[in-house]
Formats: sequence, structure tokens, C-alpha cells
Amino acid sequence: MGTATRGEGAAVYLPFGAFYRPGVPQRLLVHVTGLSSEPVTARYGFQLSPRMRDGAPGGSMRALGSELFVQCGDGRPPREGGCPAGDPLYYAQHGRPSREPMWELEWTPPAEAKGPITLYVAANAANGLGDQFGDRIFLNSLTVEPAGTLSVRQPFGGGGASPNGWVEIYGSGLPERDVRVSVGGKEATVGFAAAGQVNALLAKDTPLGLQILTVGEVSSPILVTATSPSLYPDPAVAGVGETAVLYATGCGALAGPEPAEVRMNHRAIEATAYASPEFPGLCQIQFVVPEVALNSFPVHVCMGGRCNGQRVVLTVGR
Repeated sequence: MGTATRGEGAAVYLPFGAFYRPGVPQRLLVHVTGLSSEPVTARYGFQLSPRMRDGAPGGSMRALGSELFVQCGDGRPPREGGCPAGDPLYYAQHGRPSREPMWELEWTPPAEAKGPITLYVAANAANGLGDQFGDRIFLNSLTVEPAGTLSVRQPFGGGGASPNGWVEIYGSGLPERDVRVSVGGKEATVGFAAAGQVNALLAKDTPLGLQILTVGEVSSPILVTATSPSLYPDPAVAGVGETAVLYATGCGALAGPEPAEVRMNHRAIEATAYASPEFPGLCQIQFVVPEVALNSFPVHVCMGGRCNGQRVVLTVGR
């Protein structure tokens, strides 16, 4: 019930960025970034379907957990060999309303896929009161492109790339000495190089959008966004009323303190992102812990309309 909001409130994350390899399964994470109008009773749900540009099926999906299920266009579970020819589209969705707005799936693109594939997602941030009012519905999509010879992810498990942020680059045939890395023609700073892996810090003026990543003589496409928060997964315990600090990369080209938002206990909390001068490419997100029960809470950081796609838990203690 209600009017859907398009282009926000729901996100899909892939650990190696918005790319796929035909026929190769990969994990994807669905996150309802929009908040319910009733934080105490909030409940969340979603449905996701992959499509090729012509509307054909964009691959198959498999539920990772008993709280999810996958069905075909006819409403039945996939048979052995997939969905029937008459209803070939796959749909993944929640099996019951969830208190946590995040789910993990396995997605396998078609083996013969060549062009872009779009993952369409609909999400519901319900009030959990059982009535027909106050629920928030979000519609969004993520278009993924065929991957090149390199795979890219962020440290700490994030799946993006942004200016002044670190990336981990994986592939065969990468040089181990005198390594040069550039993105969109802007040279990056190499921090680590070994067989099959190079870590690099993107330049602050790296251009946004679909760019070419070059490592030595090897090149691949990479999607650069203004921000792509990837949080250090083990934050320190914080008390109510104290200033908590979350460490991350992917906060963008911070020229000074920048506003951020922390999502915790189904609430949005004002925060501030600062660059870490002693550690180039890393940042701190600081916020005051609100009045909550002493417990452990999943936390998400949102900057510039993008939130981190990880399960990070903050413990609120004495």
C-alpha cells in the first residue's frame, strides 16, 4: 500500500563491483536502505529479479538461508534444470517479514550472456503494525556489465571503488615489481603487490563513471562512484552518549569534514566523516550513540546516497 519511491531506499551490492562473468555464480546482497516510519516495530521485505536488456531472464538465483525463497514466473519453485520455458524469469524474495533489512543470495548469470544485465529490486519498509498505512515502498535497479580480466573489491569486504579509496585488484599475469596502476588515466598509488594481487589507492581526482583500470599491461572496466563506504568489520564497543568511531575506506575525496548518516536500530543518526591524516585513503565516521538498550546492533553508513553493503555489528555497552 502507498506510493513507491523510485531510485532510492533499496540497494544491491556485489562484492567485486557491478560486473559479472557469464555462467559464474556470485554472491549478491540486498539492502533496504530506506527507513520504516515506526522504528520500534519496523519490518522489511523485498523481491528481486534479474533481466537482460531485451527482458529475457538475466540468470538464475539460489536462496542462502531459510528466510528466503526463489520462484519462477508461474509462482512455483524452479524445477531441475531451472524455470520452465513458458515462465523463465526468476524472482527471489523474503519468506517472512524481517527485523534486519539485509539478505544474501547467490546469482548465476546466463552462460551465454554478453551485454548488460539489470537487477530490479522492490523493497518494503513496513511499520509492522498490521494496518494498511505508513508503509514505505522503494523501487530501484542495478545494471551490471561483463567483467574484464581483473576483479576488483574494496578492503574490509566492500564492493565498490571511489576517489581517494583503496581497492584490491585480483587477476593472473599481474606484475609484482615496478607495478603501475591507473584508473581513467589517473595514476593510483600502489601499496601492495604480490602474485595475483595488487592493492592501490585511487587518486583524489579519479573520474567518475565507467572507467578503464590498467595494471601494467592488463586492463579491465571499473565503475567509480563518488563514495562507496566499506567499513572496518570490528568496531570498538561504545556507550550510550559517547562518540563512536567507525573506520572505513571509500568516503570519497574528503577536503574536510563531510556529513554522513549512520543507520542503527532502525534509526538514522547524524554523523561526520573525517579523513585520517596518518592513513591515506582511510576515514573515520563519528557519531553520538543514542539512547538504546545495551546490545549489539547492525550498523550501516550512508554517504552521498550510497551505503556500505556489509554486515557490521556495533556493540553498545557500559
